[in-house]
Amino acid sequence: MEMKNAFNILVILGIIPLFLLGAVNVFAPLNTFDLYGIRPLGIMTYSTFRGAIGGMLIGGGLIMLMGLITKNKTWYQSSLLLISVILSCRIISVLFDGWTNDLLPAVITELYIIIVMFFASKQIDASKK
Repeated sequence: MEMKNAFNILVILGIIPLFLLGAVNVFAPLNTFDLYGIRPLGIMTYSTFRGAIGGMLIGGGLIMLMGLITKNKTWYQSSLLLISVILSCRIISVLFDGWTNDLLPAVITELYIIIVMFFASKQIDASKK
């Protein structure tokens, strides 16, 4: 039972940055433009930050929350897939565009979520046996 609670806490710690950064992108995108190295060029910039980026981050957090609530590993695997694709695309960017240490927080957060989702999914399997 303690291992299950530990994984629940780790999942919550993965949800928090997705919700927080997602909410900032939706409600205060000006605060994130520098973080991403973007200059706002008009309505499309704001729409992309509020919709595509903010929505994806909040959606990823909601997918993880659904896994936490339902104890259905499919939700954890869905968030694992989503964040894995994001990290894979980030790696492609590093290969094409180069590395900057500014990427470190995002890469660490994405790796953390991937690892937690993988083991949380496995933990659900183990608890059913």
